[in-house]
Amino acid sequence: MQGMKYIWNNSLPGWVQFYFGKIFLVAVYVAINLAVNVFNRWQSTPVIIGYSSKMTAIQEIPFPAITVCDMNKAKYSKVAAFKVGSLEYAMLQKACFQDMNFTQYRALKPRSKNDTFANFIVAVSHKCEDMIVSCKFEQKYVPCTDIFREFFVDEGLCCVFNFLHPYYLYKYSAPYIRDYTSSKGLTDIAVDWNPINGYPKKLPAGYYPRRGVGTGVDNGLQIILNGHIDDYYCSSTNGQGFKVLLYNSIDQPRLKESGLPVMLGHETNFRLMPSSFEAKPNLRSIDPKKRQCIFTDEQELLFYRYYTRRNCEAECDAQYFYRRCECIPYHLPLVYRNASVCHVLHFDCLIRAELQIVDTEGAACKELCLASCHDVSYFPDPFSIPFNQQGIRVTNHILKQFSTEYIRNNLAVVNFYHNDNFFRSNVKSSYTGLTEYMSLTGGIMSLMVGFSVVFISELFYFLFLRYLLEYIHLW
Repeated sequence: MQGMKYIWNNSLPGWVQFYFGKIFLVAVYVAINLAVNVFNRWQSTPVIIGYSSKMTAIQEIPFPAITVCDMNKAKYSKVAAFKVGSLEYAMLQKACFQDMNFTQYRALKPRSKNDTFANFIVAVSHKCEDMIVSCKFEQKYVPCTDIFREFFVDEGLCCVFNFLHPYYLYKYSAPYIRDYTSSKGLTDIAVDWNPINGYPKKLPAGYYPRRGVGTGVDNGLQIILNGHIDDYYCSSTNGQGFKVLLYNSIDQPRLKESGLPVMLGHETNFRLMPSSFEAKPNLRSIDPKKRQCIFTDEQELLFYRYYTRRNCEAECDAQYFYRRCECIPYHLPLVYRNASVCHVLHFDCLIRAELQIVDTEGAACKELCLASCHDVSYFPDPFSIPFNQQGIRVTNHILKQFSTEYIRNNLAVVNFYHNDNFFRSNVKSSYTGLTEYMSLTGGIMSLMVGFSVVFISELFYFLFLRYLLEYIHLW
């Protein structure tokens, strides 16, 4: 090590030995502090997020899954005859998110196994074929029943596009809990997709989740929605219209908190800005709590095949309601196969539980729901244009079938489309691996005191090996 030869050389004046000894101690002190700082940064910041060196084409990821919900929770023509005090009236108030005392209804029993809250919602809600008048995707008009299916979310029965098929998404069949219509009417073939592996290598001619094909309105999805104002009974908000949510094809949708409004009498455009996260394989050696993300195959869920933060939190919510009310709401995953789906008997408990939404166990459960190391998300940039109030001149042949007044009061046109052909992914990688850590530490030690691996072998030789060899030779 630099300076040590001057300290050990007794032929030099004492002040020279003292000078180099002091310099050596200061250098060792500084080197150790710098090396400790490098070690602390290695431990405290194991992951760094940067931009990918390559642009990602929108054709490499699915077009977003889109859920559309009517704010009207029940058709007036279906529920107007319900009498106060009946089982149907109690379920109607819960479906309309009315805050009332359900104690007097607890004694009412379902008349059959099919007399469930989920089936009631199906019976009184607008079907997709009534709500979605027209669908145009990739410059082609297609039957809406071919690309949308009915699906239960926290806002009731809604219509979902480009969502992964239940066979690939769930661990076991429970269509009446999440997916009501399953694959009815869908002409394309369902394929598996996830953010890590992407699409299968061999794909059929027509499949879903469908990819994005290009930019602009013509290369996206256009739907025309009908609010059926004359058949309105109750709204999930203080107004009329629809809610939409855009997300990736394996995620649990949350419309109540995250849904974006679509106003009647307007054309609303959602310009899509996708974002994705990728993770280098060397992150697997870092503890998930330190890297703050989880690979899909690292944490197994009870109901879903694929791990995402939203799916994990949905299972935590299901367990929370089961602890509080001994049932699971119809829109949440059935994490216990023998669990009851909440009915009128549980409504009072559900309302109290919804006000709290989380307890100590639930909070601990959600703390384990870290972000996915591989993820795809979509950030919509919405803007709306009202229909001409003086008289609507339309080029869409579907709109020409309706009167100006009807269009203004009942219809909404919604466009979903990509704004750019490419986007840049975020890449999670190790901040400093073992090689980088050794390089940084070795550079500091070499700069400050001339330390090297050869010096370690020399030190071992002079302190131990030389005396051992001399002893063996003399013996």
